[in-house]
Amino acid sequence: MQADILHLEQELNIVEYEDKRSDDKSRASLHASFFNLKESSGERHDVQWNKVKEIQEKLGLYNRALFLFSRVQALPNPCMRDLNTLQKWLDRPEGGDLFLQGREADTWSRQNDVLTLSQFHTDRDALTGVMNDMIIPWFYNLCSRWDKRQGRQNEDSNGVWHYQYDRMMVVLNAISTVLSSLLPSTSIFVLYFLRNPIARLAAIMVFTTIFSSTLLLVTKARRIDIFAATTARTRFAAVQAVFVGGSGLDPT
Repeated sequence: MQADILHLEQELNIVEYEDKRSDDKSRASLHASFFNLKESSGERHDVQWNKVKEIQEKLGLYNRALFLFSRVQALPNPCMRDLNTLQKWLDRPEGGDLFLQGREADTWSRQNDVLTLSQFHTDRDALTGVMNDMIIPWFYNLCSRWDKRQGRQNEDSNGVWHYQYDRMMVVLNAISTVLSSLLPSTSIFVLYFLRNPIARLAAIMVFTTIFSSTLLLVTKARRIDIFAATTARTRFAAVQAVFVGGSGLDPT
């Protein structure tokens, strides 16, 4: 389409040059007055105006195609694990059983040419990714091996396991809530039992690192947000150390 527009532009330049050199004053003025160019529609020297309209239509199609292409490019690629699962299912006799033949058999073989409409893998945090890509497959593989040992092979599963995303999110939200509650209180508890100032400073560094790592794991915060939250957490830890150190309580 770009090449077509370039050719139309070249043709417009040729028509404009011919009109400019014409002895007809009304035709010669078309290149300098858009009003005259528009009014030439339907007359014998309306070639330049028709070429302009042709370019306008072609540019409209090009802009729409460009917009749609940008929307398609914004769609994410599928997760490699999900794509591999689909490829294995298509190959298994109890699954797809190689029902795609010929050129269609390569439809799912190249990840870069495959898109997904689901935003699950782009709008998730690191903890959700670990749960979905590592823990759940490990759990199901463990259950599958256990079923084989017990002779309870599920003939209807076809090697594909199903789980409810909402239930997984309930578990992840519970984990996030527990972590957000335990981290501050655990740091106070540990600092209370440390008498050595150097040990307290080391504990503050350890808990600050755990805090920033947990923040990266359970949220989709930007690096600058994590840095700001960690700085605030460090100041809070310093207040904790002063408070515990000046409490005058003997843990022993």
